[in-house]
Amino acid sequence: MSSIKQVQDLQSQLAELKQENTQLRTKATVRGADADREQAPVVRQIDPHGPGLDIRKLPAPSLTNFDHVRRNIQVHSHNIFKTPATSTATSHSNVGALDLPDIPARADFAYLSQAYFESTHELYPVLHWPTFKREVDQVYTSRSFQGMSSDWIALFFTVLACGSLQASMVAPGSPKGPDAGIKYFETATRLLVSWIQDFSLNYARAAFILSVFAMEGNKKSAGSVWLATAIRAAQELGLNLDTDHHPRFESEMGRRLWWALYVRDRITSLGANCSMLINEDDCKLPLPSSTDDRYVESPTSPRRSAAYSPFVCVIHVTRLFSELYQVLKASIIKPHVFQNYDEKFHSSFAVLPEPYHPRSESYLDPSGLSAVLALQFARYQLYRRNMSPVCTSAERSEALHRCASAAQETAKYISRTRKGPNPNAEVERNWRNKVAQIASNMICMHLWRCIMMLCLQGDYYAASSCCLLSSTIGDIREINTACGKNLVFFLDRLVENRRSGSGGMHHLEHDEEMLAYVSGDMQGNLEHSWVWAGGDLAPSQTSPHTSPHGRNRTLGADEPMQGIHLPLRSNLGSSESGTREWEGWSRIERTIRHLMEESRPRPSSYYPTPHNPVKRVQLAPEVPTSPSRSGPAPSPTPSSTSRISIANII
Repeated sequence: MSSIKQVQDLQSQLAELKQENTQLRTKATVRGADADREQAPVVRQIDPHGPGLDIRKLPAPSLTNFDHVRRNIQVHSHNIFKTPATSTATSHSNVGALDLPDIPARADFAYLSQAYFESTHELYPVLHWPTFKREVDQVYTSRSFQGMSSDWIALFFTVLACGSLQASMVAPGSPKGPDAGIKYFETATRLLVSWIQDFSLNYARAAFILSVFAMEGNKKSAGSVWLATAIRAAQELGLNLDTDHHPRFESEMGRRLWWALYVRDRITSLGANCSMLINEDDCKLPLPSSTDDRYVESPTSPRRSAAYSPFVCVIHVTRLFSELYQVLKASIIKPHVFQNYDEKFHSSFAVLPEPYHPRSESYLDPSGLSAVLALQFARYQLYRRNMSPVCTSAERSEALHRCASAAQETAKYISRTRKGPNPNAEVERNWRNKVAQIASNMICMHLWRCIMMLCLQGDYYAASSCCLLSSTIGDIREINTACGKNLVFFLDRLVENRRSGSGGMHHLEHDEEMLAYVSGDMQGNLEHSWVWAGGDLAPSQTSPHTSPHGRNRTLGADEPMQGIHLPLRSNLGSSESGTREWEGWSRIERTIRHLMEESRPRPSSYYPTPHNPVKRVQLAPEVPTSPSRSGPAPSPTPSSTSRISIANII
């Protein structure tokens, strides 16, 4: 009996050991799966029955000896479904000999491609420049585009088109300006087939560069269409996915193109107040490397760590734009939202190099202005929302002061780009060349908004710094000249306010007409504009008429502003069409200096009367005159401020 009992005890212990072994194996398997899930990228999905869930994607195992299966799927899935592209370097068939465009002169290509490389490529490095130059050399050696794909030929002409935007950078006698670039633009669009089924990386690159040319040439609708085309082509190629199926070189160039599309989408959409084309959830792939082109040419090239390039800095800045656009759908921004975004703006600066920080006093290279002004542009877009009459008087005043703070930081950044040692003619020439390289529509319009706001607030010194950058950009961007003409009109209105005695900040903050002018392009979108409420949106066929009551009444400090629609003054000093002769940025600089001089306090002048030496009278301050008008100014209507008054009797 004892032996039987011992056998039973042993069987029981064996069963317990098997059960414990099974449990341990199960736990080990679960831990391994959890480790895989922790290393896998997160795919955020929406649960229709509850809050969002984080579902971690497990990587598929590698299958050996499976190439024949992959080939069979590719062959037999034709016209059923598209298989994933195994390479992003595929191109379309060659162009027929009769359709080949003429090759531009080598000198023209040298000038325009250098202008492109120092401007567009510096900010959006979507091309691998050494490879592109080798391919161009092959074309000029053979003196024909024969053998090159239509996508590559289109890419070649888009580079020339974008290079022509930098009119001041090309040599005399070479094609200049966006008008000269139109022929290159049209050639490229003819070569890019719109109904293509299989996109290539060169197709997406060419479409992107075409969008840059169109938008910077102030053809915004055409630019937005080409940008949408480039984004969809990139998505078809899977550039928005982080996969290990491509070599490191192709992956790096694909990331550079995708993040360039991301930046352009964010900046142009926020500026135009329209929906963004790229979803934030499609941007889980790593940021591009700051490594120079020549170090990513082949898989054997070393990865060299470098400081953030201007391109990577702009990407960091624009990561805020998507949620900021959602916030800007509101008509009134609450104080806690401002506080929240001030912290986010500060965090964005914190990850950038030290010269990019707003409190830094060190020298900032002009190439860094693209990133820092993009963030100041976003701040201004947020702050100005409360300038609308739907806000209270205190909210509108706070909005003006916040916008002025963003404009003042902008002016400080510009001043720091000129803090080089031993300033001389060569340093000044290099500074102007670098400013021309970073010129963009976004920067031109941001400077325009800042100059108006700073002049309204009476900070003419900071306005002069912004004006210096605008005048340096000059006619490199067509929109910059339009902004300059608008500034001439706005500054004339400020001078007139000073002449009438209502040029103080207290008056201007409650002057509906001046607030409408300083709001700028806010009035270009019906969703958040206010000057069109209750009016006819059809273009007027006659010149605007003057209000029968002269100047608009200004509101008291505690008077509500909701629902007020005041008539605007006539466009004094301008033609009926709203255009005027452009006198250049020197005219604006003179007017700002004039306002600066008039704003300085002057000592009172006293003189004794001839019949009573003890009595003194004070002359009223000299009435300022507008620098824009030639000839004697009309004498003002007599008033208490224009008469001689007794100041004191001793």
